[in-house]
Amino acid sequence: MVEIKFRDQLEVADLAGKTVSEAREQFHDEFGIPQKASAKLNGETVKGSAEVDTVLADDDKLTFAVSRHVGLYLVGAAMLALAVTGSVFAFGFINATATLSGTAVNANFADVTANATGIGSLSWNVYGFYKGSITSSNATIFNVRPAAGYPGDIETTITLGNADQLARIYKVFALQIQAVDPAAPNTPLDISAGNGQTWAILSLDNGSVSLFTAGTDNLSIQVKSGFYISHAYPATGWPSGSSASPQLFAEVSQR
Repeated sequence: MVEIKFRDQLEVADLAGKTVSEAREQFHDEFGIPQKASAKLNGETVKGSAEVDTVLADDDKLTFAVSRHVGLYLVGAAMLALAVTGSVFAFGFINATATLSGTAVNANFADVTANATGIGSLSWNVYGFYKGSITSSNATIFNVRPAAGYPGDIETTITLGNADQLARIYKVFALQIQAVDPAAPNTPLDISAGNGQTWAILSLDNGSVSLFTAGTDNLSIQVKSGFYISHAYPATGWPSGSSASPQLFAEVSQR
């Protein structure tokens, strides 16, 4: 997998074997990468003529950036022109103030809360050396509510908060996580920025998943299903500090 970044947009994609030029073309529309943006591969600048021959490998980091020097020069030139020609214009003092119309909204851009009803419907017994399933009927575990008027997209990250305790009981533990619009609870949303993926695996091996949803509708974060395999039950009992109950942590951010 290759990490590709432009400004504050970052994605890890299967680009190994492709050239820098092909990666630029693939993410041109999604990231809005201009043709004048320069490319850096693992911190080293890639010349424009070399992009078609530079092949990406796993774990590479490809960054596109636009030089700001021209913009700064133009701003400086404009300020200089105003200073030079200031005496030509109407009377005024050498400085002035202006107040712009930013409005403070009395709310976060979005709030997330635990859903007690959905959480309460998820329970199971863990025997030693046992393979079990977690049937949830798409139980809602978190509610995400964007603020009225918020114009952006939402990223919701779900993380296992006590994976160290779970690992003392489980060899394998996995949950399928999905997001739905509460108005259409039987229709999972795309959580992969338009790439068609509707669920992600949260597990001991992958302890954090991010759901990239478009728009500003309310969201229900659900457990679609799950499964586990436990360790053999020791004669002295389950180890101190172990837990069979996963603790999930949810955080929303602007996407």
